[in-house]
Amino acid sequence: MEHNKRLLSLDLLRGLDMILLTVVGPLFWAVNKAWTMPEAVQLQFKHAWGGFTLWDIIMPLFIFACGAAVPYALSKHLDEDGWATAAFWKHVLGRFALLWFCGLLVQGRLATLDPLQISPYNNTLQTIAAGYLIAALVMLIPMRAFRIAMPFIFAGAYGALLYVFGDYTQDGNLAQVVEQKVLGVLLPAGSSAFKTHGYTWFLTTLMFGAMTLCGAQCAEILRGKWTNGRKATALLVIGAFLLGTGFALEQVQPCIKHIYTASFTCQALGWCVLALDLLYVLTDILPCRRGWWFVTLYGQCALTAYMATHFFKPSLDACTKSITKGFPRFIDKTYMPLAEALVTVVILTIVLVIRRRLRGVRPVEPAVDKAVDQPKEQSPEPEFKSNLMAGAIAARFQIPGMEGQSPTPKPPDESAAQAAHVKTKLKLH
Repeated sequence: MEHNKRLLSLDLLRGLDMILLTVVGPLFWAVNKAWTMPEAVQLQFKHAWGGFTLWDIIMPLFIFACGAAVPYALSKHLDEDGWATAAFWKHVLGRFALLWFCGLLVQGRLATLDPLQISPYNNTLQTIAAGYLIAALVMLIPMRAFRIAMPFIFAGAYGALLYVFGDYTQDGNLAQVVEQKVLGVLLPAGSSAFKTHGYTWFLTTLMFGAMTLCGAQCAEILRGKWTNGRKATALLVIGAFLLGTGFALEQVQPCIKHIYTASFTCQALGWCVLALDLLYVLTDILPCRRGWWFVTLYGQCALTAYMATHFFKPSLDACTKSITKGFPRFIDKTYMPLAEALVTVVILTIVLVIRRRLRGVRPVEPAVDKAVDQPKEQSPEPEFKSNLMAGAIAARFQIPGMEGQSPTPKPPDESAAQAAHVKTKLKLH
């Protein structure tokens, strides 16, 4: 039961993140079309080069939540000595391949089958896949102190490399230079993948791994033997420390989401840990475990929601247009974007409900024929012989404490003469 409670916190964390991406964001821009929002508010739903906005937390929160799920998902696939089994590698490599393939479909343009259009690595799902593999490998390290040190090693190495070169422009930073070099080796000349718009992936994988490992370490705290209050306090301290460190690092390294500088990453992880701590307090300490249906739905079907709103977006928009084509008769055209956004949310929610029910369906087991399959009752003869021997020994040597191990109870209609005859035979023996 403790295991399930902690998983609820992770489902809520993923669910809130996915709702922000697939529900809140589209609804905000639909409202913005009807009533123009202030520029400062609009900025919170964009990725600016430098600074930290609400929209910037989405990808780090996904990576962190993935890491927090690693100990729960993989610990059951280890043997008694903590070594990886075949099921462990099957799960890890299968999850890695699935996420990487879905990332290629969403932003890698794999479906075009055009070598000049396909990009090998440029999607959030692929960063989660890379971080998942790194966290799985680090999980196999027997020394816990070394596992705790690994995220600091990854983040420190990446942050130091960016700092040494000291160029934080979109085209001149080290991560971007490495990105172009790697793409030049992997892709033919003229590929559209070279236009990355400032985002970096290959060298930045070090920071993706650090963020995933941070989530895994927080999950290890939740799975530990501390009291709930002590666990919540530990997460609060860690989150506040990371947040403060991120603000302090802005003095030496700017906060840039596109290349995941150390200052940005620490701030993002600080908010992630504090969010997990808050949800853990709500669901495990208070506990407020009711009324989360909508959030857990999006948390448990996060991959489906992501693919539906990205790769299958044209189909989703077509369904929305078909349903709302008569709305202009009753709604002013100014509010049509908001109406369409609400209908899209309803359609997406229905899809997720169906997805969760299909995943929870189990095959019907065939009825058992009692006449054939019911095991036969074992004969009490061996037990009777054992009790008879124990009773004989107790009667012969008068051993205290063994009188209760007499033969099996006799039928109530057995006569006293028969009982006396058995007792006499035992004495003679």
